[in-house]
Amino acid sequence: MPKIFKAGDYGRKGTYSVDKLKSWVGKEFNITAGHVGDWTKNGYPVTAIPIAGTCKVTEVDDQGYLIGEFAYNSLGESIKDQYPNLSIGIGEDGTPNHLAILGYAPPHLKDLDQSFSEFSQDLTAIEKAEIIEFAEEDAQGKIDEFAAYLKGVDASKIKLQSLFDVMWDKDNEQNSITRLKAAGYTVEKTAEFSQETLKTIADNLGFVITNKPVNTLTPEEIYSRAKAEFTREAEREETKKNIISKFPPVMHKILEFAIDKAYEETEYTNIIEFSEEEKMSMADKLKEFSQGESPFKELFKNITGTMEFNRENIEETPQEKAKRVASLY
Repeated sequence: MPKIFKAGDYGRKGTYSVDKLKSWVGKEFNITAGHVGDWTKNGYPVTAIPIAGTCKVTEVDDQGYLIGEFAYNSLGESIKDQYPNLSIGIGEDGTPNHLAILGYAPPHLKDLDQSFSEFSQDLTAIEKAEIIEFAEEDAQGKIDEFAAYLKGVDASKIKLQSLFDVMWDKDNEQNSITRLKAAGYTVEKTAEFSQETLKTIADNLGFVITNKPVNTLTPEEIYSRAKAEFTREAEREETKKNIISKFPPVMHKILEFAIDKAYEETEYTNIIEFSEEEKMSMADKLKEFSQGESPFKELFKNITGTMEFNRENIEETPQEKAKRVASLY
């Protein structure tokens, strides 16, 4: 017959002596496919949780193990070998009220309908239970030995962080919360802070709380905005290409910066008064400028028209050049 529990000190979950376990002999309770909480927190009512069979306590052996006799139904028979680990649930009266097959519920929640099943029973009576995991290799005994060993170790010479990480993963967070509160700390879940708590924290840190804007756009509005963004970016690149082509490379970087700034969403529709008659956005002004000719064209034309040429710039025939050279001597 299988071992289902062992006498020992389970910390905050209680101390269970051999005599205590012997008082359970003859008690019978359900074997559940996972703990009640595994199902209820995923939306399943306690009346729809599958039962894998029943367990009847028969004896306590010489080593302090609680021995049970199992009567599996077809569900239990199909999963007992794949999920061999068990966990006992101790009710408010201090006696076992169910035995859970560990590891089954979470991966199979999606496979079962939330209605009654052929293996379901009303488990309301065992909703509140202290869950104590059990393994036949006497894991609790090893923990007890290790705890006794740690008491004699100089804590200043070891790093306990790795041990704390394992303890956090193995134990439930409620135990940590309970111990922190007992030590005088206020414990609140960050994701569930009230508005008042958040305001207090913000005030202490010198922050200001503002409500995050909520996107209430319809699919049509989202499409329209995306289309406008695409059009604006295409126009920006075309304007940038046309303007930059009119200026020397040394000026390209500053022109790119100015154009990018003008085509930002907040600036794109910002109207500027250039004169009493001319009012437009900077983007429109740059676009208009990009469609004209280079400002350097007239500049070079004016310079060329007023330039005084010396004799070296004037074309002359060989005869004229010879006369000019001869006159120098």
